[in-house]
Amino acid sequence: MSGEGSARGARCDGAALLAACEAAGATLERHAEAINALNVFPVPDGDTGKNMLLTMQAALDAARAAPGAERGGAGPLATRLARGAMMGSRGNSGVILSQILRGFARGLGEADRFDGRVLAAALREAATTAYRAVQQPVEGTMLTVIRETAEAAERAAATDPGVIAVLDAALDAARASLARTPELLPRLREAGVVDAGGQGLVSLLDGAARYAHGEALTATLAPAGAAVAAPGDRMADFMELHEGDEVGYCTNLLILPRPDATLPFDLVRERLLALGTSGVVIGDETLLKIHIHTEDPGAILAESVRWGEMSQIRIDNMALQVQEVAGNVHAAAGRAASAHEPAEPVVAGPQIVAIASGDGLVEVLRGLGAAGIVSGGQTMNPSTEELLRAVEALPGDAAILLPNNKNVILAAEQVAGLTDRRVAVVPTKSVPQGIAALAAFNFDAGLDENIAAMTAALRGVRSGEVTRAVRTATIDGVSVAEGQAIGLIDGKLCCADEDIEAVLRAILERTNAAEAELITLYRGRDVDEATAAAMVESLAARYPDAAFELVDGGQPHYDYLLSVE
Repeated sequence: MSGEGSARGARCDGAALLAACEAAGATLERHAEAINALNVFPVPDGDTGKNMLLTMQAALDAARAAPGAERGGAGPLATRLARGAMMGSRGNSGVILSQILRGFARGLGEADRFDGRVLAAALREAATTAYRAVQQPVEGTMLTVIRETAEAAERAAATDPGVIAVLDAALDAARASLARTPELLPRLREAGVVDAGGQGLVSLLDGAARYAHGEALTATLAPAGAAVAAPGDRMADFMELHEGDEVGYCTNLLILPRPDATLPFDLVRERLLALGTSGVVIGDETLLKIHIHTEDPGAILAESVRWGEMSQIRIDNMALQVQEVAGNVHAAAGRAASAHEPAEPVVAGPQIVAIASGDGLVEVLRGLGAAGIVSGGQTMNPSTEELLRAVEALPGDAAILLPNNKNVILAAEQVAGLTDRRVAVVPTKSVPQGIAALAAFNFDAGLDENIAAMTAALRGVRSGEVTRAVRTATIDGVSVAEGQAIGLIDGKLCCADEDIEAVLRAILERTNAAEAELITLYRGRDVDEATAAAMVESLAARYPDAAFELVDGGQPHYDYLLSVE
């Protein structure tokens, strides 16, 4: 490793840090498919390895783009890496990786070179920043791995301040921490896998250590946005920021320090989080971004103004009761399915950006009023930058994001802090939820009223998914054989069978379809129309009191998506 001193006591400069990060990225690329396969759920919609790889690629692209990047100091280079990672972050694992890199950069500060003691301190700040991104972190995830890695680095630095010595200790601790993740998360233990995000961190540290020891790595990172083949992953159940919390006021704002002052991050964070729930407070002494659910938004604002200047204040009344939009999803989806042109945007009100994959689903979303569509979802989570571009391409000064996937919500929530527009996220976890939310959208209403109505609409729909198991597993007491049809309800595995219709029946039974008014099936691109029509006819005979609708969704990987309302 370039720098001063002996091999064990070397100090790392900017050029060496960039080279180490490139080696880390190359090692992650080698293991991306294996990381994808560390799948708690045996469904083909996981991409932790791909998301982390593309996030790392975006970080490296940003670092290389700066003039004289290789000659710059370590601290400024780390800042460029963190900025690139934030803009290119995809999925929950990518967003958390971007927070780790942000904390690492903060730990280095403006240092031109650093030794093992500074490296350990930067890793500690990386872990702290990642934990701060969520109010109630769950152990047994990549958060645990980075924290225990930092702790080991601090112990090593106390006896040997060399960069390589500390890096070796960090890698050993990361491997040991990863091996313990199934002990901390029963779901990992039941599935027989370690945490996918934690494995990604181990790969990154392994690549950096190999570089430090002089090993040449020849793998070339795929260009940003390129696909990495993968069977799947649902890694981040712990990022359920909005689960069951749609009452009160969703309060969002930025706090900037007053002139010649800094923000006491820890103190402000503690005081604000005590005032509500589902709290996320990220940032540093120069900027705080706040998202909190509270019954008293005035208390949030009063506390915030004590510490600095407030900006981009947005308060959404989630408990507001609004009159249902005329019609229902059945009628709206029927109109959308017959539409051939995108809906004309209504500039006076908020614009909708939805994430989806499949020509039919895109057509339905556009027909219901989505002005912007970002391609993505299962197996291909869009980046924060892609979502930001979609928002800024729309007319008007307000936008509503529909992630339509649990692993896209965190990236979507970052957009508000990157634009001057008012941006809100309705935390839809499936396309059927997104369609239900859009059915409640009112072109004549403002942002706050629409957020309340669309969020409330989510409570009236249950989402089902039918796909094929990509591996043999036992999850939540359900035994699954590779290749079997499997069913999920609101993202949770519920059943498996050789017969797709048996899986659909099981989903309907468990979602109280006997009491439903409308059941909509969206057929995937691999299901022909005649087969789907026969399936609907058979199911309708079992539930004569419900209206059934069949829509050509065209979605990949999933034979059927369904909503029960």
